[in-house]
Amino acid sequence: MAALRSEASIGTEVPDRYLVQLCKQFEHSISATYSGSKGRAEFEFGHCTMQASKRYLTLIVEAEDEQSLARMQHLIGLRLERCMWREKPVINWVRST
Repeated sequence: MAALRSEASIGTEVPDRYLVQLCKQFEHSISATYSGSKGRAEFEFGHCTMQASKRYLTLIVEAEDEQSLARMQHLIGLRLERCMWREKPVINWVRST
């Protein structure tokens, strides 16, 4: 499906907690699932997979075009900033193949 992809890894002491919070926020408006250390959110214009490791929450967004990719990065960033407001996360999206 997706032709474009970008990734961000955010350092935190509790990545699994933020993965669950992010998925629960998304559940109110789109299809979102999580289990253990993995999560996925399905947008009309792409999707985001999430992985919690020992010290990082990794987000991978995939979309068909630049506009959709940028939109997903923006929306996911806003939601993550709400979840992690105490930590003030730095989200650096890196284009991957």
